[in-house]
Amino acid sequence: MLQTNKCLFVGLVLASFLPTLVAQEDGPENPSQESVSSPVEFAFTGTQLINAQTTKIQPARSWYFEIQHRFGTVGLDSSLVEQFLGFDLPSTIRLALGWSFSDRLYLELGRTNASKTLDLEGKYQFARQTTNWKMPVSMALYANAALRTEDFPSVPPNAYFGDSITPFRYKFGHRLAYNTQLIVSSKLSERWTLQLTPVFIYQNLVPAGNDNLTMVLSAGGRYKLGFSSALIFEYARVFNNRSAGFIDPFSVGVEFGTAGHVFQLFVSNASRILESQIYTTRSADLLDGHFLLGFNIQRTYWRK
Repeated sequence: MLQTNKCLFVGLVLASFLPTLVAQEDGPENPSQESVSSPVEFAFTGTQLINAQTTKIQPARSWYFEIQHRFGTVGLDSSLVEQFLGFDLPSTIRLALGWSFSDRLYLELGRTNASKTLDLEGKYQFARQTTNWKMPVSMALYANAALRTEDFPSVPPNAYFGDSITPFRYKFGHRLAYNTQLIVSSKLSERWTLQLTPVFIYQNLVPAGNDNLTMVLSAGGRYKLGFSSALIFEYARVFNNRSAGFIDPFSVGVEFGTAGHVFQLFVSNASRILESQIYTTRSADLLDGHFLLGFNIQRTYWRK
């Protein structure tokens, strides 16, 4: 089954490149007389869709502050009122500060209270969609390295590594997890933007029986509602390391943006924020009525 999932994953990754091989003369939002090959603008407002990354890079020589917040999980039952929509429950929050070296590259340093994790991320946009549709997609490479600073739980003296011979001892490397993504997006019309993202997560320490490498395919989009508002949504399929009852993450929300602010309010079943934690942790069961509220805020400052 794992081999079948891997083959399917590879096939979907290859399929994400097909738009670059089928360049059209006329785009869905550009007439045939359009001849200037200028980049498409406003496909996304922020660097985050909800949990997933976008191909967006903030303006060159700008820095930004980001707050990502997830309230506690509640259900369509008495907990909805008793826990005040999850506000009274333990929350997950990440604070981050980023700097754009150019309009194609940025670095960001963040910290989340989940396992007291520090992370460093970077994104490089190496292809841009053009208004004449000769380049139908934008593409970016994303990488994140996360360091757990919280102490590990104690283990019994008779614990062993996977070989069942070597006594288990925590090492510094066990604190590290890595996340690499290829983000492919396309603004299909004035209102619609869709994206597809193969995600590869490598954890140095995983539960017995799991692979260190977790493979994910994330898909999502943005539908423009008005001048500064949009509907946003995303779903991610985790292909391996699926424990019994594993639930894939799904989120939907609304976005409000200005020249310097992006505010997103959404409903999700994923309680974590970093992808290396989201896609390796079981999400809440939406079909059972369990969900959580969350928001993302991004404030950008730049100089011309």
